[in-house]
Amino acid sequence: MNPPPDNYFERGLALLETHEYHSAVAHFDSALKLGLGDLAAVHVARGEALTQLGDYDAAEQSIHNALLAQPYRAAAFLARGKLRHRQNQRDKAIADLSAALHIEPNYAEACYARAQCCEELRRFADAEADLSRALELNPDLLGAWEARGRLRARRLDLDGAVSDLSHYLRSGGGRQYDNHSETQGYLLILRAFRLLGRVVRLGRG
Repeated sequence: MNPPPDNYFERGLALLETHEYHSAVAHFDSALKLGLGDLAAVHVARGEALTQLGDYDAAEQSIHNALLAQPYRAAAFLARGKLRHRQNQRDKAIADLSAALHIEPNYAEACYARAQCCEELRRFADAEADLSRALELNPDLLGAWEARGRLRARRLDLDGAVSDLSHYLRSGGGRQYDNHSETQGYLLILRAFRLLGRVVRLGRG
């Protein structure tokens, strides 16, 4: 049975959440044909689904349509930033994500997405600042706890890394992202290095 006309967008969002991207796009297309509701939001969501399908040209066009309708739509800049990140256009992605944050300074997901780009560009201090801001805005953003923990380990802040990764595991992040055992093993290594560092410092003292 087909959903009611005003429910195509909501059903599309539900399908997007469950990774049923082809079906999601079909529902978003139906919503656009009917011309009902917040069409800019429909274009953004459609662009996100198309990005996941690897149809980057169509995704960019859909997000472009959203910005034509609403030039200051932060979610559209976030979606285009993620799309450009997928295409390894990190500088352009950062520009879009910064635009999203200019429009909505408290946009935790945009902070998290920009941090990923900054880390890949080896802008580690900027990445950590964005992750910390994202977690300040939304402590339930579990992936950001893991990302900051691994980044802090990379920067040799072992106390901070152990704290972040421990929180990530306690909060169920390992189960949610199916990497509990791998993260737990990494955490044990960090604890061992931290203990070794303390022993060395005591020996020198």
